[in-house]
Amino acid sequence: MPPKKDPYSSPAQKVLALYGLLLFTGRKHSLPQLAELLQCSKQTVLRLVEQIELTHTVTIHSWTEEGRKWFQAKSPSRTPNVALTVEQIQHLLLCRDMVLHLLPRALQDEIGKTIAQTSVLLPEYDRRDAVQPGQVESRPKGLIDYSKHQEALETILKAIRERRVCQVKYHAPQKTTAKEYSIGPLKLITHQDALYVTAQLIPRAGNKAYPDPLLFALHRFKQITLTDTSFVPSKEALVSQPHTFGFVNEKPFRARIRFSPAVADYITERIWSQDQRITRQKDGGIVLELSATSDKELIAWALSLGCQCEVLAPEDIRREIATVALRVHHSHSEDT
Repeated sequence: MPPKKDPYSSPAQKVLALYGLLLFTGRKHSLPQLAELLQCSKQTVLRLVEQIELTHTVTIHSWTEEGRKWFQAKSPSRTPNVALTVEQIQHLLLCRDMVLHLLPRALQDEIGKTIAQTSVLLPEYDRRDAVQPGQVESRPKGLIDYSKHQEALETILKAIRERRVCQVKYHAPQKTTAKEYSIGPLKLITHQDALYVTAQLIPRAGNKAYPDPLLFALHRFKQITLTDTSFVPSKEALVSQPHTFGFVNEKPFRARIRFSPAVADYITERIWSQDQRITRQKDGGIVLELSATSDKELIAWALSLGCQCEVLAPEDIRREIATVALRVHHSHSEDT
């Protein structure tokens, strides 16, 4: 008997995963897609669907289209009476206000109207005035105006929901012209008050697939077209990456940095890497050990803290910082 594709997942876990996938997304999925996502055979998927239907908690609609078997959870015949509490709406407002500056104006207004309509339907009628917007304020620097990118944003979100391929023209920094790509958008990411898209590169016919997801800045899309072609994310794209220092996902490395007492509290109050270690020094300073994936970001961070930090390892980054610092010193000397 051949080994299981996923020997560490029990049948019960697979049933729950399939149940959640069909019920909470509401989208249709083909038999090969489900087998790929669950890392099991098509026969196993069919057995799992049968087990879910035997519980009578949800009806799975199945049909054949273009030579493939498809599945989709049926919506209930009666819409459930669901209402949020004042506290839950307040939490939604908190999340909205923290990222509101990243959204186009029209989308901001739409979210505001949706929350207002939800407040009107509160079962606790006398507590409607307890929902108070504007309790959180974001103060970004170097803000990007996403109003002119609203169409691109909505197209990307739809592509992510429906797992559909997009044809895009993307103008990378320091490039003279835009380049065309076929991508499968996976997730929208916020970083330093900007929106980015992780996407799977869809190769042309006959070309080798590129498994690792690529990163695109939303505001650098010059053109984006949603196609009718669907895609299945690669196994590498579905694996959750550990939290490390660095937005750019390159080969991870370990770094050791000494910080002075003046910034020790600032450093220890934050998580820089999932596996970080902090060692207190006799002078009140600290030594931080962390995993990083971007040498450029680590160098920029260290330089921004000036004499309050010293990179101890790796040696090549330590030398690069010394070179940059010497160049800045010479430039300053020439100016004076």
